[in-house]
Amino acid sequence: MVYSFKIYSSLLVSLVPWFLFISLSDARPNRKPTTTLINQICSQAQNSSLCLQVLESDPRSARADLRGLGKISIDIAREDAKQTLNLIALFMKEASNSSLKRRYDVCAELYGGAIDDLNGAGQILNKKVLSPFDISTFRIKASAAFDGPVTCEDGFDEVPPKEPSKLKEANKKFKDLCDIVLVIGASLKSG
Repeated sequence: MVYSFKIYSSLLVSLVPWFLFISLSDARPNRKPTTTLINQICSQAQNSSLCLQVLESDPRSARADLRGLGKISIDIAREDAKQTLNLIALFMKEASNSSLKRRYDVCAELYGGAIDDLNGAGQILNKKVLSPFDISTFRIKASAAFDGPVTCEDGFDEVPPKEPSKLKEANKKFKDLCDIVLVIGASLKSG
C-alpha cells in the first residue's frame, strides 16, 4: 500500500504541471477581436462598410485601443496615398498636353503633402500622454490630409478634360480612409 501510494504521489507530482498548464490556459480570456470599438468608430465614418473592412482585416485591430486604431488607420491611408501617387505618375507619363501634366503634378504634390500630414499625425499618437494641443494638431493634420484629394479633384472641375475615373475612385477611397482618421481624432481625449 505504501508502494502504491508512492507511485500515485509520483504520478500526481508529474501531472501537476499539466493540470496547471491546462487550468491557466483555460483561465486566459479568449482573444477574439473586440469589435465594439471598431463598430463605434465605423458607425461615425462616411463609408462605414469600408471602415469595417479595412480595420477588421488588419490583425493588429484585434487588441487595439483607440490610439492603436488611429495608428492602423493612418498606416492604411498612407499606403493608399502611395498607391494613388503611383497612379498619378502613370497618368503624368501618358498626359498629352502641358496643362494636364500640371494638374497631375499638383495632385502629386497634394498627395505627397497628405502623406507628410499622416506621418505627423502618427507621430503624435506615439506620445505617452496627449495634451489638448496634441489632439488639436492631430485633427488639423488629419483634416489637411483629407483636403489633398478634394483639391486634386477641384483642379479637374474647372476646365476639361475630366478627371480620369481611376483617379476619381482613388481620390474617393483616400478621402474615406482619411475620414476614419478624422473620426478617431474626434474621439481622442487628453491624458
